[in-house]
Amino acid sequence: MSIAIHIPFYNQEPYKKEGFKQLTRFDYLLENINNLKKLPAKTDIFVHTHNDFFKDKEINAKIVIHNIEVKDLEKGYLTWKVRSLMEKHLDKYEYYIYLEHDIKFTSENFNYWLEYKKKLQNKKLNLGFIVYENSNDKKPNYAVHIVEKFYRYKEIKNQKYFINEIDNYCCFWIYDNQDFKNFVNSKWWNFKKKLTNYRHYYGVTETAALGLHAFNINYFRGTVLPVIQNNLDKRCFVEHITNNYLDKFKNSPKNENKGEIKKGIEDVCKYRVNDLLANEQSQYKTEFLSSISYINHKFLWKFRFLKRVKKSIAKKFKKFDK
Repeated sequence: MSIAIHIPFYNQEPYKKEGFKQLTRFDYLLENINNLKKLPAKTDIFVHTHNDFFKDKEINAKIVIHNIEVKDLEKGYLTWKVRSLMEKHLDKYEYYIYLEHDIKFTSENFNYWLEYKKKLQNKKLNLGFIVYENSNDKKPNYAVHIVEKFYRYKEIKNQKYFINEIDNYCCFWIYDNQDFKNFVNSKWWNFKKKLTNYRHYYGVTETAALGLHAFNINYFRGTVLPVIQNNLDKRCFVEHITNNYLDKFKNSPKNENKGEIKKGIEDVCKYRVNDLLANEQSQYKTEFLSSISYINHKFLWKFRFLKRVKKSIAKKFKKFDK
């Protein structure tokens, strides 16, 4: 079993300290690489960067330096430079991972993916992951990017799977050789076609990590999350080790009953990881996966300016009420 892992490393300020740990990007990268080397397979790690920062550094990975213009670097195009080497690795590995430098993908995550990949074989379903940030207390951590609780589910061979039809973005992607081959040979591999999940605008960096599970590709029929004893399989959670979203707004008021953060980046850390499923009365079993919800999200995305107008009007009326 072999895995090729490609990590873009943008380091204009490599010694700037970030997150609640107050570590540098290089520190987070080393932590991640040391963790990735524990995966139960032969693992080759490729770190893609844009300068000679690593010339005097010890690192358990192969360094790939790209010649990229400053304006393109600042826009995030280093993340797309990665693909020129990735496609050359086609058929040379069993599995391929694109991973942001501070997303901690563990052996548990990999075993989870292998297990359910086999169970979902021939179902054209994408196995979901959820990024989380450490709450730095004894209470459960917070999920990132999840803006609504999961309520629709499907049963496959007596296994319950909730459907993530809101936002399946998780800052990385992992495919076997066949799916990776289909990706490389598709019109979506290059930056020419726009990837989106119809929730908000994804920039250059984010779309590189969106992959085949982007809603507008329709390569998969849906993204699903397996349930064990009425909770999501804990192995689906992947840590954002920089932890800079939750920490940035740590002084925001919290509603502990709902597990929500009311302020900060809108909905970035809305729910705790053990509070992502709707209550049982609100859960809905479906026998099929349709594109209706995706069409609805696409419609809302195209006319998202109406939501901003509504908020603006509501804000003005609120001032009048005072």
